[in-house]
Amino acid sequence: MVISRAKVFRNIIYTGLTKGVTVICVVVTGSVVARNLSPADYGVVGFAGIIIGFLGHFSDVGVASAAIRRPAMDQESLRTAFTLKILLSSGAFIVAFLIAPFAHYLFEHPATGDVIRVLAFDFLISTIGFMPLVTLMREQNYRALVFPGVTSAAVRCILAVTLILCGWKYWAVILADVGANLASGVANQMARKISLGFHFDWAVAQEYLRFGVPLLGTGVLVFLIFNLDNFLVGSEMGSAQLGYYALAFTWGSFICGLLSDTVNNVLLPTFSAIQDDLVAMRRWYLKTVDLVAFVAVIANTALLANAHFFLVTFLGKGTDKWLPAETSLKILCVYGILRAVTEPIGNSIMALGRTKTLLHANLLAGTIEISLLFLVLRSRRIELVAAAVIVAYAGQAIVYLPFLRRSLDIGAWDIVARLWPVVPALVGGYAITSFLPASLGGTLFTLAGRALVTALVVALIHGLCTRFRCFQEAGGMISQNLSRVRA
Repeated sequence: MVISRAKVFRNIIYTGLTKGVTVICVVVTGSVVARNLSPADYGVVGFAGIIIGFLGHFSDVGVASAAIRRPAMDQESLRTAFTLKILLSSGAFIVAFLIAPFAHYLFEHPATGDVIRVLAFDFLISTIGFMPLVTLMREQNYRALVFPGVTSAAVRCILAVTLILCGWKYWAVILADVGANLASGVANQMARKISLGFHFDWAVAQEYLRFGVPLLGTGVLVFLIFNLDNFLVGSEMGSAQLGYYALAFTWGSFICGLLSDTVNNVLLPTFSAIQDDLVAMRRWYLKTVDLVAFVAVIANTALLANAHFFLVTFLGKGTDKWLPAETSLKILCVYGILRAVTEPIGNSIMALGRTKTLLHANLLAGTIEISLLFLVLRSRRIELVAAAVIVAYAGQAIVYLPFLRRSLDIGAWDIVARLWPVVPALVGGYAITSFLPASLGGTLFTLAGRALVTALVVALIHGLCTRFRCFQEAGGMISQNLSRVRA
């Protein structure tokens, strides 16, 4: 099957539009939350999210990805996936309620159990839009997915900001999360009306589970990689230190998460459609790595070079409340770039049905991270925790590089050829920004100016190193779309 560059570009634009609105909402919400919550309150939200996030993997077990990848989908197969999703989500909901009374033994905050109970409703709510979401993604109809995405982001922002200003503190974040997921499910049904129905074909369910169970193991390990640090920081260092670390991790990994939701989500159905054309998949993979590296180095270097002013002016409202997170934030900005350029490989692996490769890679990373964390936690320094996370995540290359060589004929030099411009762009952007006067950063307006200078310098250096390859590629895709519109 031939995949049009113009079609993929349109899908990325539609998804990017959704995420653009999401970015605005997240920035507004994040600023209000950071300015009005204490580090301890921020920590309880993060800790409850760890428990719910862990159980969330068992509420899906890769069923959605298995259904999206399936070559053919009839009504019975779709309803089998939905029934399986209902069973798994209900189980996760029950387990969350059973765990909640004991949560305070792990995290000393009186509201931890109640927060987990409320967030557990997300498992049941997630089933509402399951069938429309799977169908729209199989059809690669990302235009229809704009409405649910924008609705979810807007509801989350409005609820969080309103409730925080009304004095609801951390409950504002929790209720906004539940409300946004409910709005997303309803919006998915409005975007693609599919009547709810139950059916269970054991043979089809086994097919989904064969694909999904390795993804469950991978998901759990990925979860450990992304959250074990938060869990141990909260348990060993207390809620305030977890608040600092969680904030640094949230913003340091923000762009890579955004890229994953924007570009990488488009790639799974795209790669699945060309899974038998390895030459095309190789070409698309390298283009994707090039694109996400360019975007990630611009955004994360802008944050890295202006971390102090971001924490004081934007999140701290002129105070030094969040300054203990500065070094960790800088380290995790580098982690965000590394993660952004690594994540596209997951779509290739899933499209080829090699989910055990993901499992092995994340098992290795999880082992490295656990070993390092038990060493660095003794220092009680969250910046060393951040450094351990980078080392552990980079360890996955031991598994991924051989896979790329065997399956897609991509060698280490092919990856280096795409990624080496990231280093001079990051170093140059950071160095030039350091010469700007400190007075440029005392207000939101001047902080935005500093970040813009950094971004322009990074984009220019990266462009010179690559002969503006990314700009040319984007220009070609835009021209294709304009030609299609005129035709």
